[in-house]
Amino acid sequence: MLDLAKVRREDFAACLDQDFGIVFPDGVLPVKLIEAKQWGADQPANIRQPFALTFRVERNLRLPQGTYKMRNAQLGEMEIFLVQIAADASSATLEAVFN
Repeated sequence: MLDLAKVRREDFAACLDQDFGIVFPDGVLPVKLIEAKQWGADQPANIRQPFALTFRVERNLRLPQGTYKMRNAQLGEMEIFLVQIAADASSATLEAVFN
């Protein structure tokens, strides 16, 4: 499983526009990583720079905020706290913040 205490924005930035999956007991919800951006002020080199990830789901849904098991072909499995930040008639947007 991906060590989220050590992962950096650059690790996720290498996966932009790639498919991720949110794993549920009855199947996998496909999502796409659409942004990996710095979050907050610059940190000293020995401290991880906070960052935020934005994912898009190509369907209208309401996903409660919480920790979800996810997987990606390049990064493997991870558990990420996701918050839905937007939705429209055809998609939903989720965010994860690492600080």
